[in-house]
Amino acid sequence: MLPVPKLKFSEPRHNLPGRKGVATAEDRFTIAFARAYSEKAVSLHTGSLKTEMALAREIPVPGFGIADLLAVSWNPDASGASTLDEFVDGSGFTSRAFEVKLDDWKSGLSQATRYHFFAHQSILVLPPATCERALVFFDTFTKVRIGLWSFDAATGRITAFH
Repeated sequence: MLPVPKLKFSEPRHNLPGRKGVATAEDRFTIAFARAYSEKAVSLHTGSLKTEMALAREIPVPGFGIADLLAVSWNPDASGASTLDEFVDGSGFTSRAFEVKLDDWKSGLSQATRYHFFAHQSILVLPPATCERALVFFDTFTKVRIGLWSFDAATGRITAFH
């Protein structure tokens, strides 16, 4: 019988051979984006009354992938709910799944497409130079209903193209 090893980390990709829990450049980019997004979400989603937000990284959804970042926003009036069902029914929450890539935007688009199965909105976040290459295919993003955002980690600027 083949032994099944116990894994050290809850994040699946940290359990791959050669990964000793060390943050990659993409991990650092994702964390920088999460910080900037948490500060600017209200201004990015103008007109929304959902001003409360929770963020979580690397959320696995069996069969649909692992979102790099998941944001759940809700109306603060619903915060008095005493059960999860009351919260879901009364808050009108919105979930946004973010896929973050440094270079391979095509792979990111493929992954983000699967996130529509569990999130209200799915958004691919890229550095400016990579985003410029992806913008050539803007029509594809609109047809498959995937958001395309650029994030400049040096300035903290987030630009939503779709």
